[in-house]
Amino acid sequence: MQPYIVKPNDTLYLIAKEFNVPLAQLIEANPHITNPNLIYEGQTIMIPDMPAVPEQIGDIMTEAIAVIEDIVMVDWESANRRINGIRTLMNNLAPMLQEAKVPNTVIFGMNAAIRNTEQNISQRRTFPAMSQANQITQLLADALDFFNVIIPPDVLRLAYFARQMIVNVEQNDWAEAHQNYRRALTVWQRIQPELESGYVQDVSNFDQVFERINESINRRDYLTAINNANRMLELTDVIAADFEQLYG
Repeated sequence: MQPYIVKPNDTLYLIAKEFNVPLAQLIEANPHITNPNLIYEGQTIMIPDMPAVPEQIGDIMTEAIAVIEDIVMVDWESANRRINGIRTLMNNLAPMLQEAKVPNTVIFGMNAAIRNTEQNISQRRTFPAMSQANQITQLLADALDFFNVIIPPDVLRLAYFARQMIVNVEQNDWAEAHQNYRRALTVWQRIQPELESGYVQDVSNFDQVFERINESINRRDYLTAINNANRMLELTDVIAADFEQLYG
């Protein structure tokens, strides 16, 4: 932990945001603060170290994406084996999530997404199963907000929205595809400034793919929309490597 001296107009919320630490972890690290809404200029506050990422998070992420790939390949038996493995990994992960102060809504949501994926796989419902498996990846990104990471969880959220747009387009749900495009754009705008100075070309490529996705969704151009969403998935790997280089 590192000490921090409270400055004028500081609040615990603003301090947590400045140091990219969840508010719940900041409060727990400072038991001497009896009222989290009342801190004073000159007061010393301890900034906690974020816990290391449990290996189960990476394993679940890998397996959830593999479940989606199995479903695309119509390999239901493999998808079923994988979701059973995810359930076991989640049982081992849950106590670590609780210890890291990950909200119960995220933990419950992950368990629900696993159950729903399992049910849809058993019924061989292609798109609901893919969506629920993808939902697992989004909730993992939410959990990673509470751990010490190099690659921002927003990069994983971009990948989630790219996969979800593919599902939307496959279902001819253009309205939802457009909503997910807008959600992805909001996420991109949060992390884009961190890369603008050193990774100009990668930022430009991502900006271009967003323009093309928007255009193809507005035109309801199935093939172009799918191709651009897949291109966005490829670029999330590039952006992840940029962050590894920047902060690793």
